[in-house]
Amino acid sequence: MAGRPPHGNGAGRPNPMGAPRPVVKLDVPRFSTAERDRRWGRVRELMARENIDVIVAPVNTGQWEHLAANSRYLSSIGGNCSPVATVFPREGDVTAITGPVPTKEHWLGYQDWVTDVRPVFFSLSDAVVQRLQELGAERWRIGVAGLAGLPRLPEGSVSHGTFLRLEQGFPDAEIVNATGLLEEARFVKGDEEIAFLQRSTELVEQSLDVLTREARPGVRECEVYARMLASQVEAGGDMPTLILWASGNPQPMRNYFQPTMRKLEAGDFISTECEARWGGYCGHITTQAILGSPPPEYHDMFKVQQEALNRCRERARPGALLGEFIDIAAEASEGTPYRCQIIMHGRGLGDDAPMTIFGTQFGGQDERMKSWRLERNAVLLIKPLVMTPDWQKWVCWGDPVVVEEGGGRRLSSRTPEIIEIG
Repeated sequence: MAGRPPHGNGAGRPNPMGAPRPVVKLDVPRFSTAERDRRWGRVRELMARENIDVIVAPVNTGQWEHLAANSRYLSSIGGNCSPVATVFPREGDVTAITGPVPTKEHWLGYQDWVTDVRPVFFSLSDAVVQRLQELGAERWRIGVAGLAGLPRLPEGSVSHGTFLRLEQGFPDAEIVNATGLLEEARFVKGDEEIAFLQRSTELVEQSLDVLTREARPGVRECEVYARMLASQVEAGGDMPTLILWASGNPQPMRNYFQPTMRKLEAGDFISTECEARWGGYCGHITTQAILGSPPPEYHDMFKVQQEALNRCRERARPGALLGEFIDIAAEASEGTPYRCQIIMHGRGLGDDAPMTIFGTQFGGQDERMKSWRLERNAVLLIKPLVMTPDWQKWVCWGDPVVVEEGGGRRLSSRTPEIIEIG
């Protein structure tokens, strides 16, 4: 039909964006080439150990872009659900395959790690196959990031269509799961990564200041939430970001993914898991507030929760096993009328291993996670949850810590408390 663009990934078609334009360095958070060389060197060491010739990190912008973590870790390209796939050979140039918007020049101005940026019309997997063919990967061992075993998506994050294209395009290659390799590489942070996590945690603190200032009886949930989110955008934070929220009286049992238009009322409990992103890196604080004063029982539960949190921070040293924290949290509530269970997971670009929630990790990965050994400069979110036996009342507070020889070093300067408003 006249006027209809041809099918395919855009190869050989006139550039709808017009002629290439000069590259202008953008004012965005960015890592140094020294950080690039550190992480690329580490990943390639692990590839050599596993005899993997190339890693493919397919596009997936799900879970607030957490599922794009592997691609962004290797390329530093991403943000606001930009479709990006990365082809990372053990030797040779790294390639970022992007969607048609924004332009190649935008991404070249956004970062200086990858010069081989290839915008295509939506079929990113076809462009990945083309790049692998250029590399001569017909009989290689191809590692696919996200094939299976992610902490929150044990069945994997790779689309069926992407996997079929790789299988059909490389019938003589060996396709293996590279998720664990990249989890291992991403677990220990460089100094620049920790600085990004520090900054994103500061943005969370700003959002909680907004919550404390704006949450009042008669104000709608969505208005408070919008102002919290706006404070992050104004400070240069990445979108999308996770802010889980719940309010009401009696205390809601769980947070939900976005606010309602309900007006807040005196006596409401507010709970939030507030995340902010700086250059993709996720700061996070879990906290609670009340429009008024909490009943005395909540102060008692909070004391138990803080005891558990402090014990866990003390143990967050190189060599500790993740499974130890399950017992540490439970022991903090012994002799009290409450139960304490641990929620703990890595912090970085997104779906960060290791993870344990109430002593399990789901998807048949319990033993792998429990035996995960902490290392210096890993960053973990630790947030024990204390509840009454019937689970009708609960408190939870937590923030990120850096694993150091002296225990977990907090990235937040916020005083742990149940925020009392009004």
